[in-house]
Amino acid sequence: MTQQKPLSGAVFAIPAHTSENPMIHLILVSHHPDIARGIAALAAQMSAAPDTIHTAAGIDDADNPVGTDAVRIMQAIEDAANPDGILILVDLGSAILSAQTALDLLDDPALAARCRISPAPLVEGAISAAVAASSGADLATVAREAEQALSAKQAALGENSAIPDEANGKNNPLPCEAGEGWGGGVKTSHSDNLPTGDTATITLTNRDGLHARPAARLAAALAPYQSRLILTCSDKQADGKSLNQLALLQARCGDCLTLHADGDDAAAALQTFRALAAANFGDPADSGDGKLLARATPANAATIRAAVWRCAPPQHDGNALHADRAAFTEAVAAVATRLDALQNQTAARLGAAAGDIFAAHTQLLAELGDATLERVSRLNPPPLRSEGGEGHAAENANAFFAGARGEGVKNRVATAPETNDKHPPTHDAANYAAAWQQETANAAAALAALPDPYLRARAADIADLAQQVLAQLADAADTAAPDDAPFILVARDLYPSRAATLPANCLAVVLADGDPCSHAALLCQAAQRPYYHGAGDAVLALTDGQILEITRDSGEIRQP
Repeated sequence: MTQQKPLSGAVFAIPAHTSENPMIHLILVSHHPDIARGIAALAAQMSAAPDTIHTAAGIDDADNPVGTDAVRIMQAIEDAANPDGILILVDLGSAILSAQTALDLLDDPALAARCRISPAPLVEGAISAAVAASSGADLATVAREAEQALSAKQAALGENSAIPDEANGKNNPLPCEAGEGWGGGVKTSHSDNLPTGDTATITLTNRDGLHARPAARLAAALAPYQSRLILTCSDKQADGKSLNQLALLQARCGDCLTLHADGDDAAAALQTFRALAAANFGDPADSGDGKLLARATPANAATIRAAVWRCAPPQHDGNALHADRAAFTEAVAAVATRLDALQNQTAARLGAAAGDIFAAHTQLLAELGDATLERVSRLNPPPLRSEGGEGHAAENANAFFAGARGEGVKNRVATAPETNDKHPPTHDAANYAAAWQQETANAAAALAALPDPYLRARAADIADLAQQVLAQLADAADTAAPDDAPFILVARDLYPSRAATLPANCLAVVLADGDPCSHAALLCQAAQRPYYHGAGDAVLALTDGQILEITRDSGEIRQP
């Protein structure tokens, strides 16, 4: 839909794609599209190359979309074709048959030979494979990481994992050798086989320990180094380049982690490790109990006192909106342009990490736009040519879906299947605004239901994008913030796109709800703007111009 900007910074540096540094693509095959999209979204959070993750799920039956389609899988393989390899992960038994049939249907035997169907569990395998692939691992290593992905869960539950013989043999490329206490690559006893070079020791400060996302960042950051890198925690040790092994360490907040390095680039690897640890491995710094005050930089004065400004989103009736395909794609393109400008402006003011929030939003916008186009096509498919029978039906459907991937919204419109005058294209009369609202609502709900608080907070990003596209369709604009005097913003919640554009005379943000893990909170932190969440509905009774006083030390909010 739009060109995604790569995320910057050392935490998620993407290895260059070369013959020596391959980039494996993943295809997630599930019986239900929502399952595949949800897992893809989760894996993309852990990956430095989310554009290498594809889905091929469900069947073209609006009444019963559950199933797998060999033709759809084949199309995904062709779309993901690359010189390095493709790992196909599946959910249930019939998905394996569909994937095998898809490989048989390929016209290119060389492409089929570069594909592998994995026996790994779909969720755990996809995450581990995504991290390994984005780190530049080859197909065999990516496949092995996927297959061993269940080990961390088994270890956490006190169960013995069954490690394939090839993972325990001398052909195992991971630096930890098999031995007593071996469990998916992690030794449970001290070893004399540690690297003999320099070390770096840090104390883990992440509130939730070395959980999936910081572990993924560490594995991705260490993967480009040629040195042998072993991370130890207490009496356990793991390959620093393997997400699976890092997860098995079960490192908690307060644990000491030591990276042992041996090789020509060991010093650089240790420095990267120290830098990541200093940056909390990419996680926001812990805010303590955070009942009212969340990750705000202390103000110079003990008390903040200013007039209230009630921030509200653009006013329109989203349920009354009706948009055809052309209007929808134009609105999405306009929002994408705005996001590009926001990324550049925010990076210039608050740093590259803050700007990267909107690079991620650009990617989300593209994926949600794709899903909306697909939703409309399922519910209101384009009519078939009168001649040609079922053969043309399949051809037209494939052309439509092929045009809905990877070419940008405007290009997709151009590649929609032809129709004759006897059968007008009913899909152009469909309500794309309603489909967009449903698609974004489902995506936000899926994120809001996740156990990880940081992932849950990303639901607000989806809501932000949903609102921007609807506002574009309704020709509604944000209310301009006051620019003539200091003020305190008061609202139910705050979207990142608004938080990034607040002027310097906004002294603080007070939200009835809010979330300390949201990107709006992080943007306020970057701008050194106090951010208060969970203030309750009482603050919503305030009106513009009323004076509000916030006691900085206690977080008490009151009218003087």
